[in-house]
Formats: sequence, C-alpha cells, structure tokens
Amino acid sequence: MTSVAEELINLGMRKVKWGIISTGRIAGEFASDFQFVDNAELVAVASRSQSSANEFAARFGLAKAYDSYEKLYADPEIDGIYVATPHNFHFENSKAALAAGKAVLCEKPITVNPQEFEELRAFAQEKECYLMEGMWSYFHPAIQKAQLWVSEGRIGKLVQVKADFGYAVPFDAESRMYSPKLAGGALLDMGIYPIAMAWLFMRKDPKELYVTCHKASTGVDDDVNILFDYGDETANLATSFRSKLNNNLFVIGTEATIRIPFFWKASECFLYKGDDQIDYFSDGRKSIGFNHELQAVSQDILDGKKQSDIMPHSHSAKLQELMAKVMGRF
Repeated sequence: MTSVAEELINLGMRKVKWGIISTGRIAGEFASDFQFVDNAELVAVASRSQSSANEFAARFGLAKAYDSYEKLYADPEIDGIYVATPHNFHFENSKAALAAGKAVLCEKPITVNPQEFEELRAFAQEKECYLMEGMWSYFHPAIQKAQLWVSEGRIGKLVQVKADFGYAVPFDAESRMYSPKLAGGALLDMGIYPIAMAWLFMRKDPKELYVTCHKASTGVDDDVNILFDYGDETANLATSFRSKLNNNLFVIGTEATIRIPFFWKASECFLYKGDDQIDYFSDGRKSIGFNHELQAVSQDILDGKKQSDIMPHSHSAKLQELMAKVMGRF
C-alpha cells in the first residue's frame, strides 16, 4: 500500500491537504491557523448543514463544502481529517475517517472512555493510518521550554504540579457542556488539560488518588478537585464550570518554580527563585497556537509516521486511564 507521504512526494507536493468536520468554534480557530504553517493546506469542510458548510468555506476561502461527513471522507484529494465534533462523536467520526484511509487528528478527548480508545488505536494500526489526539498544549513552545528547564535541573527536584482550568459556564441543560448525551462535564471538556500536564511532567502513575466532585442537575460534573499522590511528589488539579479559577500551571521544584498562565494555550512561561523572576520565555506568536500542532502532525504524515512522538498513542491511553479513575470517584 502506498502511503500518503509517498503519494505526496511522487506528485511533487509538500503540503498535506486537510478537511475539517464540524463548523464550531474550535474548528474555526483551527482553520484560522493554517496561514501560519508551510506544509499543510485546508481545502474542505463538512457539516450536516450545507448552509453551515458554505458559510465556513466562504469565511476561510475553501474550495469544497460538503453537507455530509461521508462525502468528505470519500474525497480522494483529502489526506487528513480534523475531527472537531462533540466528544461523544469522536470515536465514530475518527473511525469512519480511518476506514476511508485518511490520517486523523481528533480533538481532545479523543474518546470518552479507555475501551473506545483501545479499539480506535487498534483500528488505526490495522488500516495503517496516522492517528493523534489533538493535545495542542504539548506542542506549544512555552510548554516545551518549561520541560527543558526541568530537564536542565533549573528547578531542582520536581516536587509538585499545580494546575487548574475553570470558567463560569451559564447552566443550560441542552448545551454540549451540560448534556450527558453529548459527553458533557468539566472533566472531559477542561479537566483533561490539568491531567495532561500532570502526566507530562510526572510521567508516572499516582500511588493514591483523591477526588471531590460537584454535579449539575443534569448529572454531569461541573466542579472537580483532584489530588494525585505519587509518594514524594503530588499533583493538585482542578476544573470548574461554576467559577473562574486561576488558570495557571505551576511546576514546583526544591530550588525554583515555573509558572505558565493559561497553560492550555500557553504562549509564555516564567521561572522564579523564591519571589524573584530569573527567566522568561515568550513565543511572540500572532497565531492562536494550533499551528505548532498542525505543522508537526503534517510533517509526521509527510514522513510516513503513523503516530506522533510528542503525543503518541500511549499518552492518549494514559490520559483515558487517569480520567476513568477520576470519574470512578465521582
């Protein structure tokens, strides 16, 4: 079987041609960042509504607008599919795109439980197609700079990760955020990011897990506090629809502390020794930040890879496992 990368090279092309399913906010933000990459091109969008697809295509200058996802999957020009549908549809949408032989970049969480992810991972391997969960945070230069500071020993011994992500989300029983049918809840929507940061910096399983959870009247979680106890280290994590939180990531060591504001979309990071700032990094970007992920994923596809080195399948499996354990304490 000829790979997407080989076909592109044989045709003298160096850009991966992408299609997006869904026309929501995240899809729009992702589309807007194509202008900042040099190895990818957005050419098509699909929606269940032709008018919505047409409007999105006009907004971003796309050549093709489909009124069904299936038509996009069947388009031979498309190399990769970005899945930006609600959480509960990620599994079926990603699997359908893989079945059509497309590379898949699926928004987080890639599935709503570990069993779905294991089936999806196995199917991608069977189809020999690229698959990655869109944990864009891992690709931000500021997050990678923080990782470098830790690896260089600039904070001393790592002892604690603190991360919270929360905004007041007005209650609406029919909205995606609060609907059990659409896999709503703060943990799946926002809480995956603090958990992802704990895993990124700790890279081991907690020995103990403590959780408090408040639920909305629809039954979904709207405020969650988590403590991962690793023995000598801890991770204090929180997410909420009930109130705005500090929305910072702290990576704390025996000698210094890293602070990353708005860490899920990080553009800068600070290094402190005591109360004194001793270093600072900013990526100075003009983009929203999806371009870092998009550039890396598109290069993976051009290189013939089937998964990312930065966000491999094993990381997605671990995030699914940790979230399932947290949910088990609700």
